[in-house]
Amino acid sequence: MRQLTSISGKSSAEAFVAYLVTQDISTHVEPDTTEADKWDIWIRDEDKTEFAREAHQQFLQSPNDPKFRQAVDQARSILKEQKQKSIERRKNIQNPVSRVNPSLFSGRLPPLTLTLILICVFFGVVKFLLSDGTQSGGLGSLAMQKLGFVDLKLYLMSGDPAASLKRGELWRVLTPAFLHGDPLHLLLNMLALANLGRVTERLEGTGKYALIVLFVAICSHLLQGLTPTQWFGSPNFVGISGVIMGLLGYLGIKTTLRPDLGFVLPPQAYIMTGLILVLGFSKEMNLANLAHLGGLLAGIAIGFVLSDRRFDRK
Repeated sequence: MRQLTSISGKSSAEAFVAYLVTQDISTHVEPDTTEADKWDIWIRDEDKTEFAREAHQQFLQSPNDPKFRQAVDQARSILKEQKQKSIERRKNIQNPVSRVNPSLFSGRLPPLTLTLILICVFFGVVKFLLSDGTQSGGLGSLAMQKLGFVDLKLYLMSGDPAASLKRGELWRVLTPAFLHGDPLHLLLNMLALANLGRVTERLEGTGKYALIVLFVAICSHLLQGLTPTQWFGSPNFVGISGVIMGLLGYLGIKTTLRPDLGFVLPPQAYIMTGLILVLGFSKEMNLANLAHLGGLLAGIAIGFVLSDRRFDRK
C-alpha cells in the first residue's frame, strides 16, 4: 500500500476516491493528522499507482468535472454489489461438502484410493472364502499369519509384540490395514475410504496422498501394536480404520484452516468420530482404539502442515 496524496475537504476527497473505485482501484482513506478536514489517500494495489496519479492530476485541474461528481453514486452501487458477492461466498463456504464442491465426491475413484479398496477386497475374499475355519489351515489363515502386525504363534511364545518386526518383517507395519474381521467391517471401511480417500487424493494429488496414507498407517499401527494391553494396546488387530480416522483428522483441520477451499466436513463426521472413540475406550465395542486415536492425531498433524499454501499442488 502506498500513499498517493492528501485532499482538503471531505466532499472532494469522497468524489476522487469514488472515481478511483469506478476504475477498480482499491483505496484506504484516513484523516490527516496535521490539518483539519484533510484526508490522506492510500492506494492498496501499487501496480495501479501511476494511473491513480494521472487521475489525481485531472482532478486537480477539473475537480468539478461530472465524471468525478457523478462517481459517488456509481461507487456506491459497485461497493454494494461487491458486498453482496462477499456474503454469497461466505454462504457457500458454510455449505456441506457435497453441495459446494460435488466434483470431489463424484465421478471415478482416483487411482490410489481405488487400488487400496481392491487390495482390501482381495484379502477379504481370501480370508472369508478361502479359510478352512481353523487357526492354521487355508489361505485365509495364512494371510492373517503373514500380514498381521505380528505372527501370533511367535507372539504367544515370546510375549513380544515386536517379535516379527525384529526379524526384519517390516511390511507388517502396513499390511494389517488390508485385513478385516468380517464382511460388515470390510464394507463399512470401504465406504468410508471411498469418500474420504477420494477427497484427499483429489485435493493433494496421488503422490502426496500416498505419503499421508503411509504416515498415518505407520503411526496408528505402531501405537496400537506396541502399547501394552493394559493401556488398550494389542498386536492382534486388523482393518484400515486407523487410516480412515487419519483422513478425517486431516480434512477436519485443513478445511477449517483453509476456508478458501470452499467446503467443510459435515457435523455428522465429527459426531461419528467422537462416538467411535468414546464407545471404544469405554469397552462398549471391541475396537482397535489406539489405532483410531493414533491415526486421528497423525491426520491432525498433517492437516496443520498441509494447510500452509506452500504445500498446495502446483
